[in-house]
Amino acid sequence: MPKPPRPATATTRTVAQVNQTVLLEVLRRNGSLSRQRLAAESGLSTATVHRLVEALRAAGLVLVEPERAPSSGGRPPQLIRYNAGAQTVLAVALRPRRVVGVVTDLHGTVLHEAERQWAPALGPDRTREPSAEELTGPLLALVDGLHGWAARHAGAPRALVVGVPGAVRDRGTGLVEFAPVLDWPGLRLRAPLQERLGVPVAVESNVDLVALAVQHSEAGAGVSDLVAVTVGIEVGAGMVLGGRLHRGRLGSAGALDHLMTDRRALERPAGRTGDTQARIGDRAVDLRITEAGLAVAGTSAERVAELFRLARAGVPAAVRLVDEFTDDLALLVARTISVLGPELVALGGRLIRESGGGMLPAIESRLQGRVPVLPQLMTIPATATELVGATAAAVRLADGATFITR
Repeated sequence: MPKPPRPATATTRTVAQVNQTVLLEVLRRNGSLSRQRLAAESGLSTATVHRLVEALRAAGLVLVEPERAPSSGGRPPQLIRYNAGAQTVLAVALRPRRVVGVVTDLHGTVLHEAERQWAPALGPDRTREPSAEELTGPLLALVDGLHGWAARHAGAPRALVVGVPGAVRDRGTGLVEFAPVLDWPGLRLRAPLQERLGVPVAVESNVDLVALAVQHSEAGAGVSDLVAVTVGIEVGAGMVLGGRLHRGRLGSAGALDHLMTDRRALERPAGRTGDTQARIGDRAVDLRITEAGLAVAGTSAERVAELFRLARAGVPAAVRLVDEFTDDLALLVARTISVLGPELVALGGRLIRESGGGMLPAIESRLQGRVPVLPQLMTIPATATELVGATAAAVRLADGATFITR
């Protein structure tokens, strides 16, 4: 009989890192505080706060203000302030045709940005599989450029977070199992980047980083459970549950593109294109517009915008197709709500953006009275990008926070 797994324990160093992160979060949220107020706000003992503040001062992450707090008697206490300008972090996001990245301070303020064009290695008619160096060349060149700029102008970076449009199966190695948008068959990114830079590195799915960006937006403030659903080339969801990013086993949580839509799905072999993706993914939307006999031209985004314009003009085929897309999205949201029970569901993608604001009310009206509890529905803000989420994650990584998967 196999032995039961050994219970997980935390080392003294891990506990100190977590408690330091708590103090930094309290200072970021509240501004300058005395050690006594820090203890009260964090729930840590005064002795622990004194010890950790000294460690944070030595690392340059907090400063002692020249002014002192008002005193109710005795010597006025010192005020401790978070030092956001002490160091920098790097955030990078891989997108279909380009790699973008930023250098930020520890408040997330962008100090420098850069991008590089990316194209599938060796082209679609290649006669051999590309090497890892050929696939990752633009990413490594961008990271080197960002690192060099930070070292020259703002202080060496303390952490890097990279967002990828694919599932990250092994966070230890940063294994991107398959990213069809990038034509990547499976690459381990974390170790090479960490060896190259000598700082902590994390590799995350772009949709998970969008969820973190929503969590850090005004609409997400104070929300413990939220889901960000993106409908694009792939259909996926990033989930923040109990205030923490939830990735699931082997990074499989949120793979909405593989939700089965009917019994016929049980007879089909597993493939890279799931049922939901085959109905509302970007390529499927293009195909369904054509099959509906609608004569709309232009880019994919322009075709979707024209579809909604025709529907508002009362063209029967366009009205029917928009209703079908709305039903598909409503069913997707309903399943997500029924399983997770989030406080907030944020939706993004071409169908949402090009609807002229009409899609969310239509989804909400379909779900009213048909789901256990209807959460707040919103469009993913234009500012809640994967790069913003990567920045937030990099700041936490620099602080020594540990992302905990439930």
